[in-house]
Amino acid sequence: MRLPGKFLSVTALVTYSLLALPISPCASEYSIISGPCDLRFPQDHGAHPGHRTEWWYYTGNVQGASLRRFGLQLTFFRTRLAPTGVEESWPKNPSAWRTSQLFLAHAAVSDLGSKRFYHEEQVTRGVIGLAGVEQQNSLTNIFLGKWSANIGPEHRLSAKTPSFSFDLVSKPLKPPVLHGGQGYSLKGKRSESASCYYSFTRLESSGTLSVNGKTEPVKGTAWMDHEFSSAPLEEDLVGWDWFSIQLNDQTELMIYLLRHQDGSYSNASSGTFVNPNGESVHLTREDFKVQILDRWTSKRSGATYPSRWRLHVLPLELDLTIDPNLPDQELMTTRSTQVTYWEGSVSVSGRTKGEMVEGVGYVEMTGYAKPFNLMPSP
Repeated sequence: MRLPGKFLSVTALVTYSLLALPISPCASEYSIISGPCDLRFPQDHGAHPGHRTEWWYYTGNVQGASLRRFGLQLTFFRTRLAPTGVEESWPKNPSAWRTSQLFLAHAAVSDLGSKRFYHEEQVTRGVIGLAGVEQQNSLTNIFLGKWSANIGPEHRLSAKTPSFSFDLVSKPLKPPVLHGGQGYSLKGKRSESASCYYSFTRLESSGTLSVNGKTEPVKGTAWMDHEFSSAPLEEDLVGWDWFSIQLNDQTELMIYLLRHQDGSYSNASSGTFVNPNGESVHLTREDFKVQILDRWTSKRSGATYPSRWRLHVLPLELDLTIDPNLPDQELMTTRSTQVTYWEGSVSVSGRTKGEMVEGVGYVEMTGYAKPFNLMPSP
């Protein structure tokens, strides 16, 4: 889950302090974002521990040698438990278990052939090699236990659970895309209601995927979001819907919709369109229209989610229909973020400037089972 933008992702969520963790009443005690992020790579692939929430969010659509199709998700969340400076009051030789950082992770596979959805979660302190973010030269390694994402010239993703596992190598076909104003992604009316947010919008992926002991080689495309923030979701917002779309004309589209209690969308909702050459176009709320065509109700959580959409990006003459590849791709994360959200593989079809286009993507929806008013925004 991410915070809008991913939100904040993505991501962003989530963990965002999605947990029942002690949170300082003074947001300014954490590092805040209120203007340009000045993102630089590869250093900003790493952690930003002064901010309250951060996540690295991977989603992808792959196909096996058997022609079976799968969706997959691997997300790492970092949450700061106390504001910057709290370490000054610790004993001179604090316990190796003492830390202000908590790490959480979600992994999921949508087996579209068998119409089954699997997900797992983990949580641990960022201490003694259990979880963390390591950087050496141009390489970044985010890990929690045996789950990991390595960012370098290629991205290497690995997760193993009792019911599924995957090991993928993902090659960026385009440079990082900065969302909002050069990475400064506004998520509300206040300037500090924002995140630093960028994505790799097209990763050519290959490797192996296993479901219930059956392993096969797979190929496809993935999407990566990295976002960090200290800002909670503003009081009049209850959640967000986030779309990442990869079209077969080699363009990509990200849109996040921040929702009010009555279902209307905040003017802070926005998006990014990426041209085949990697150049991006910022989209404002006035640039797109979204129509909900169907809904699905979870038997587990009782939440009712949108389940089919028509998306029209006016200045691009882009008219798309988005269909979930499985109705049920809901995660109930009671052992980690304590958030229930829908994150799933989708298929896309439509027209761009009158020409037929199709593609794949992922959609994330939060705040339907319970409002996220206390969460940092995407």
